[in-house]
Amino acid sequence: MNGTAFKLATYAGNPGGNFAAIVLGDTALDIATVYPAYRQSPRGKAGPLTATASLQAMLEGWDHNFPVLQEMVAFIEQEGVASPRFAGGRAKIDALRALPPVARPGKIFNAAQNFQEHVDEMIRAGMTPAGGPEFSGAKSTSHPYLFFKAPSALCGAYDDIAIPRGMAKIDWEAEIACAIWKPGKRIKAEKALAHIAGFMTTNDVSCRDIQIRPDRPALRSDWFGGKSHDNFAPTGPFFTPAAFVKDHMKLFIRLTVNGAVEQDGNTSQFIYTPEEQIEYASNIISLEPGDMFVCGTCGGVGQGKNRFLKVGDVMETEIESLGKMRNRFVEDRS
Repeated sequence: MNGTAFKLATYAGNPGGNFAAIVLGDTALDIATVYPAYRQSPRGKAGPLTATASLQAMLEGWDHNFPVLQEMVAFIEQEGVASPRFAGGRAKIDALRALPPVARPGKIFNAAQNFQEHVDEMIRAGMTPAGGPEFSGAKSTSHPYLFFKAPSALCGAYDDIAIPRGMAKIDWEAEIACAIWKPGKRIKAEKALAHIAGFMTTNDVSCRDIQIRPDRPALRSDWFGGKSHDNFAPTGPFFTPAAFVKDHMKLFIRLTVNGAVEQDGNTSQFIYTPEEQIEYASNIISLEPGDMFVCGTCGGVGQGKNRFLKVGDVMETEIESLGKMRNRFVEDRS
């Protein structure tokens, strides 16, 4: 890695609408606004970006775009973040609304029960059948368990989340997510990291009331009803390029509700690594730029404690070095 580490984000708040930004400290710089000045500079000879309007568009050709973004950061630092040249595209991040960094991925893969502590707590809570062989993370006899979450469930890192009408068992699941840039089929785990552009903080908010359908008990999990309500996937506030994540397998996962710690785990506890999940999924379906993997939650979810979120509760989700989210739960007025 050469140059200064930086984050990327997607914001609302400037007169032109949503924009992709380079984030340096507490300052966001609109990529589309800064880009022309960069191209006119000597550093601009490094080459053009394939897109400037959205991070999702930049994921296509990420192997080319990321080095250009590094040169843009070097140019910004050379000029000075406070330079008048950037005045039209510069803002403090606190003055902006953070949107999901990848606005509308084609597919969101979520890993179910990917920490042994979470496996055990869900068995105790009756959310997993107690009969039959007990899963203990033995990879020789099992595979990752993935389900889809609707891309429309995405929301910003500080957005409110409405508790669906008639539902009372709304739960939290702090997780790390990664975004794919390089398409592929039958990707081997040992080569999967090369397909990941970056990592994000996210939360797989869950509606336990109907995750197991009382009217259709033989069908077990209802992943659609349990997972894909509007705003049930807060993500962000930042997208951290993979080159700046020293070891994605050694990051703390932490979640609080109203300031009380509910989850405190580490990605080192994964049963199946993100790379193994990518291998499994790509043996079934082709991966495309922008696809997201939400890689599983640690122990400490509300279901295991019979304690759920209610109107007024504030949930904070943090992954080490990736960013912290803060979401308030509100009444559904739709």
